[in-house]
Amino acid sequence: MNFIEGNLGILPASYTTQAVFFDLGFTLIHFQGDYPSVLLDSYYSLARALKREGYLFEVDEFVRRFKNALADYYQSRDIDLIERPVETYLTRVLNTFGHIEPPESVTRNALAEMYQTTEAYWQLMPDTLATLRQLQRTGYRLGLISNAANADNVNRLIDRCGLRGFFEVLLISAVEKIRKPDRRIYARALNLLHLTPDRAVMVGDTLTADIIGAQNAGLRAVWVTSRASHPENLRARPHVNPDAVIDQLSELPYALQQFH
Repeated sequence: MNFIEGNLGILPASYTTQAVFFDLGFTLIHFQGDYPSVLLDSYYSLARALKREGYLFEVDEFVRRFKNALADYYQSRDIDLIERPVETYLTRVLNTFGHIEPPESVTRNALAEMYQTTEAYWQLMPDTLATLRQLQRTGYRLGLISNAANADNVNRLIDRCGLRGFFEVLLISAVEKIRKPDRRIYARALNLLHLTPDRAVMVGDTLTADIIGAQNAGLRAVWVTSRASHPENLRARPHVNPDAVIDQLSELPYALQQFH
């Protein structure tokens, strides 16, 4: 029998699935806390960081404008699937207070304070590490495709949770400038592994971005039901047919067997 080398193990060449791509948030990690409240706290952290750098504004008003700017940003990116740097929107808000674009170092440090407020609440799913290790031992090639407005934020989460060593490829929409479900981000991941779509599976919690996006790109898709009750998933559920459905990651190795 012919074999293809994986990260730690070997897969039979006859296996259809050679690679597994994962979403990050609410798939491999989950948020422990009241998300809207923590998110609001993060905007205040950003405001305080900028105030320390000498920027003049009323904090509550800055937070209000920044929150509204991000709401518009999130709406537009869901329509055109273009990931614009969050720095752009921060500059726009500061412009409304009469400030010019901050130096890159100031922006980066201030945004780091903002995101670190939320990062403290992200934790590994209980079965993430065990599942990834099992897939590696089996020989699957692993990758990560994450929608996020700030690459530094994602990279800190990946490293804090000890995930980087599992992934052969890692794509973040803030770097790629496009978001799931745009099929191009899946094509880029496949190209990095020199695989055709029929050789890969996407695993994620969001039916629109992770499941529809992957299927439109020619991959199979496994839906993790960690956020089945989220409004976006409830709206999409009647129209989406995942190739497999699992309640927790520990079920994934078994689910993948049906694709061989």
